[in-house]
Amino acid sequence: MKAARQKEASPYRLTPREIALLFVITFPLIGTLFPLDSYLGWKSPALAAIVVRSPLNTTIILTVILSYIVWLFSRNPQKSISALKRNWVLFAFLLWAFCTSRWMPEPGQSFNRTGRMLVFTLYAVYLIEFMPYRRVLQLLAIGLAISCSISLVMIVAAPSLSYSAEDLRGAWRGAMIHKNVLGGTASMTFLVALVSWRMKLLNPFHIVVIACLATFLLLIANSATALLAAFVITAVLAYLIYVVNRVSHPLVLLFFTGLVASVAGVIIISSGIVYTLLGRDAGLTGRAEVWEFASYMIDQNPFWGYGNGIWTTDYFKPIVLQELHWPAPHAHNAWLDFRLQLGLPGLLFAITIWATIGIRLLYAISIRRIPEMALPAAIFILLSIRSYTETIIVDPSLNEMFWLAFSYAAFAVLPVRERLRRRQQRAARRSWKEPTHTIPQQTFAHGRTAPPLS
Repeated sequence: MKAARQKEASPYRLTPREIALLFVITFPLIGTLFPLDSYLGWKSPALAAIVVRSPLNTTIILTVILSYIVWLFSRNPQKSISALKRNWVLFAFLLWAFCTSRWMPEPGQSFNRTGRMLVFTLYAVYLIEFMPYRRVLQLLAIGLAISCSISLVMIVAAPSLSYSAEDLRGAWRGAMIHKNVLGGTASMTFLVALVSWRMKLLNPFHIVVIACLATFLLLIANSATALLAAFVITAVLAYLIYVVNRVSHPLVLLFFTGLVASVAGVIIISSGIVYTLLGRDAGLTGRAEVWEFASYMIDQNPFWGYGNGIWTTDYFKPIVLQELHWPAPHAHNAWLDFRLQLGLPGLLFAITIWATIGIRLLYAISIRRIPEMALPAAIFILLSIRSYTETIIVDPSLNEMFWLAFSYAAFAVLPVRERLRRRQQRAARRSWKEPTHTIPQQTFAHGRTAPPLS
């Protein structure tokens, strides 16, 4: 009994390196109270100005994290090069984002935004390539639980600061910069809790508490997209784990997978009906006007884009106010923002990333590796659903780049680990069969040299 209890408590025993990794996951990567100046700027501009001039400045923190992650990669150059090659599409996407800063009205701001995305991408690749996969999932679960706990503390202790906005009745942002970010974090936490229960990553009682906390935050965040995504992904995960793994015939598996994908597609496409049922207007709370404006601006510059972070520049803000009569911070659609901010090449890179993950997800289904790949699959589906009504990956939701890179890197390394697993299985079978061949030969040879009984 003592050994079992010690084994259950082991996920919380962290080495110094894991403590550093967990700190970075909880705050910069998930976005808990980060960037601190942006979080405080909503209600306390004076405090935000102090933070900008202090060591808590976002650029200083991310520079330290970038130096740390580069040092970690430099400890194993050969493996690092292989890891970077496997994820070349992500870095090509970031390279183009850096290039767009050349024609951005404020190039320094665009370069800074893309630099943050680079830090998040490198961190995700390192976790997947250099750490045990199960341990990474445990760290993510602990980090998300800490983040949700801090949000709850902020709601209780500082309600005026953690309230999203006066015009969003009942919407809380907790320790996040926006209520949609809190909704996305809560839905991610709920999904990680489901995967943790399936894979027995944490104590079952702790998993139940984390799931309940995530559900509570998901409801008070008042984010219809996050709520819809959590419901759909829970159903998809149940299907993948409890149906796909038990279907032996590939044609039946293909039929059921296509059926589920079709149903999920219909739900997403007709989400206007779903949002109406959730109490939202048919125009998706003003998103239709923003989409029309974004499409118009894309037509003015269809190929090159305006640069990563264009919405917050002094050049773009007056145009937004003149056309929309309110300071829209982004296009409220990731695909429109890919085209608007990063141009046609950026959109094509994003499509390539999504298509690659989708193909590798089908590969994971075909080799029956969905249970251990459930979290990367859930992250991919969650980001896909949220991309329809929210801007993710590019400014201002740069933290989502970590989750996209995590999902991509996990599926990118899957074929390599599968080949290694099969090679080890073949070697084990050969080593098991060799003694059975040698023993009869020795016995037969000994029998030939023995004299006949007669």
